[in-house]
Amino acid sequence: MKDHLALARSVMNDMVLLRRELHQHPELSGEEHKTLALIASWLDALNIPYITYENGGICAMIGRGDRAVGIRGDIDALPVEEQTELRYASEVPGVMHACGHDVHTAILLGAAKLFKSMEDELPGMVKLFFQPAEETVGGAQVMVEGGCMQNPPVEQVLALHVDPTLPVGSAGFLPGKMNAAVINLDITVRGTGCHGAHPEQGVDPIVVSAQIISALQTVASRQTAPTTPVVVTIGVINGGTKRNVIPDTVTMQGTVRVLDMETAAQVKEQIRRAVQNTAAAYGAEANVTLTDDYPALTNHAALTHAMAAEARKLLGEDKVVFFENPSLGADDFAYFTNAAPGCYFNIGTTAPGQPPQMLHSAFFAPDEDCMLTGLALFSAGVWKLLEEQA
Repeated sequence: MKDHLALARSVMNDMVLLRRELHQHPELSGEEHKTLALIASWLDALNIPYITYENGGICAMIGRGDRAVGIRGDIDALPVEEQTELRYASEVPGVMHACGHDVHTAILLGAAKLFKSMEDELPGMVKLFFQPAEETVGGAQVMVEGGCMQNPPVEQVLALHVDPTLPVGSAGFLPGKMNAAVINLDITVRGTGCHGAHPEQGVDPIVVSAQIISALQTVASRQTAPTTPVVVTIGVINGGTKRNVIPDTVTMQGTVRVLDMETAAQVKEQIRRAVQNTAAAYGAEANVTLTDDYPALTNHAALTHAMAAEARKLLGEDKVVFFENPSLGADDFAYFTNAAPGCYFNIGTTAPGQPPQMLHSAFFAPDEDCMLTGLALFSAGVWKLLEEQA
């Protein structure tokens, strides 16, 4: 029996140094050039072969065999001005690792050193997916379509995310539906412009848009079962140039979030009907565009329970929780779980006695001991799954 916490502890100093280097030099989605160079240099120094994909993603391979287990770490930062006052705070104005991807990347780099040191013992191959652009365009899709899950085929895939709602040293799991699918919503309402003093001479697209926004909320509240989560959000609305002129056109942008693609298909039709019929009722026209973004992330139930069992052995019964509800947030790890059975779990980051600083906050400062939890669980999970494959 391997002591996976002790193994993780053996590379903790490396993970801390790497994480702080990444934190000081964050890069936005699509701009992760220095981050990718650091990853490549680390892999080169360890003599680990890797493949680079057209979007900059890297797949490192350790071990041998005709089947593999994959683990993912996302690498991009956010457009947030850091206010933590850490001595290793971001040196890049307006950019910060406010979602913990520096932690994820450091854990994966620690895993690279750990698994390489035991390569001759590994009962199969582990692939490490360093994935860019999670926060924007979904870098996972390019890597999966580029073949990272093949040659040899990845039979199970794991990922983690930092979680400030949990204490450091703990982990959270949810079999089944974990994160939402996202559909981008674009609406153009066309009326007839006129002077604000004579509204009867035109068709006011601003008033129509207000009615459409209200109608959209009935998609969730009156056209969907209360037990089926649906969120429709309008985040951008533009129309008009002067206070006393009714414009011809209003545009709106938003998102729709659901937990499965069957619900997505139903909701799309309900949104089209609500928008177009509401516009028609007021004498306007509306164009609706619904574009699929990230798919829903669904954890494989048996694999998730197996990972939770490993977590109980490592961390203790009281340090493992099962979430009651999925998140309507999205993560493009869903592209990996669509390609193979997967488990996406959370690791606690909040130190004892400290208030949690939430994700995407300028004050987010996870306790670095969370990296021990993350790497130990990756190590235990990979070994268990490779032994079962052997």
